[in-house]
Amino acid sequence: MNMRLLAVFLLLALRPEFIPAGQEKASSDTPYVERSHKEFKFYPGGKVEIYAGVPGSLEIQGWDRAMVEVESETVVYYLPADQARALVLKYPLRVRYGQTSATITTSGPPKSAVGVETNLKLRVPKDRTDIKMGILQGDLKMSRITGWIEADLQQGDVEVSHLQGYFSASTKAGDLNLQMEGKRWLGQGFTAATQRGSVALRLPLGYSAALQLDTRDGDITIDYPEQEVEGEKVPLLAVVKGKARSLTATVGDGGAPVRVHTDAGNIDLAPIP
Repeated sequence: MNMRLLAVFLLLALRPEFIPAGQEKASSDTPYVERSHKEFKFYPGGKVEIYAGVPGSLEIQGWDRAMVEVESETVVYYLPADQARALVLKYPLRVRYGQTSATITTSGPPKSAVGVETNLKLRVPKDRTDIKMGILQGDLKMSRITGWIEADLQQGDVEVSHLQGYFSASTKAGDLNLQMEGKRWLGQGFTAATQRGSVALRLPLGYSAALQLDTRDGDITIDYPEQEVEGEKVPLLAVVKGKARSLTATVGDGGAPVRVHTDAGNIDLAPIP
């Protein structure tokens, strides 16, 4: 091979392959990744519904803008890039919206050797935004939102902080990491439950609430200050009944109910560091 042909060969071999924006190259053993970004006007007082029909994480944060931002990352495993891209086109992320309502849906093929996951990150108006979620498999993380919030997970952990209003979440298999803020829960109440998983509940010192904690098969660990009742310091103690443990107590001045439950798992109550 002469020197000119050798130089051409080296240039072709070393030249990076062009990959369209928002897409990543994949072979049958390298995941294919496609990302998207969407924003639309959305005013406080509206409702967002999210139905995740394929595995993937969901993160939702409140912000000061009257807009919803949706960032998605779809990952396809075990397919060459061209087949993976065709699969994403067949099962796209669907976003339908108006100024006070939005529906976001992920879907994928029936169970097969192909693996698909779609991870979502949303930003929504932090005040008076209602959210309803149905999640097949994946972790949920939420923060800094006031509204009517309902979440139903088939499998996945739940991590929430700085929420107010009404909150209800349940997961069949997953841990609960729950953190309150301020002096009390402002709204109708807070409920979180898991069938199989541990619970960590963190309260600010001096928090006011009506606590209801129970586990059917597990322990309750309490590292929270004693409460003053009729001028006396009274420790928070769990009631033991067989394998079950429960704690029903007023902290601070009482207030809205804060309920946590696990069928099989431990509960840990502690102050925010």
